[in-house]
Amino acid sequence: MFFKNKSVLHIQKPAYDEIIRHAEESYPNECCGILIGSAQKDKRVFSSERASNVNAERARDRYIIDPKEIYAVDRQCRAQGLDIMGFYHSHPDHPDRPSDFDREWGQLGYSYLIVSVKSGKAASSKCWIFDEDNEPFKEEKLNIG
Repeated sequence: MFFKNKSVLHIQKPAYDEIIRHAEESYPNECCGILIGSAQKDKRVFSSERASNVNAERARDRYIIDPKEIYAVDRQCRAQGLDIMGFYHSHPDHPDRPSDFDREWGQLGYSYLIVSVKSGKAASSKCWIFDEDNEPFKEEKLNIG
C-alpha cells in the first residue's frame, strides 16, 4: 500500500511502548517489525508485529524481514480491514537516522521508525519516509499518543 503525502505518523502509545521494549530486549542486535494501522483520514498505527531478523551474519547492524512473514502479516491485516503502514527497527549504539542500507532496501511510501538504543536502553526514535524512487529519506513527524 502506498501512503503518499501523509506527513505525520500517529502511533498509539501501547504500540510504541512495545516497539521500545522489543528494541531494548534485542540489544545488542537490531530488532525489526511491522507497523499495522490505517490511513483512512491520516496515518495511524494501532499495533506492531515483531518480526524475525533473518540476517544472521550481520544481525548487529542490518535487518532483513523474510518476505513470507510480511505477506502473512499483510493477509492478516487485510482480513481485519487494516494495512501495513511501514516497518520499525533498532540501531544499537547508533543514531536513529537511516543508513545507506536502510535506504537501499526501503520501500516507497512506507514509514520507517528507527529506535536508537544506547547500552541496552532506548535513547531516541525518529520516523522516516520517501515518496519518490530517487529521493533520500526525509523525516516524518511522529505523534505518540
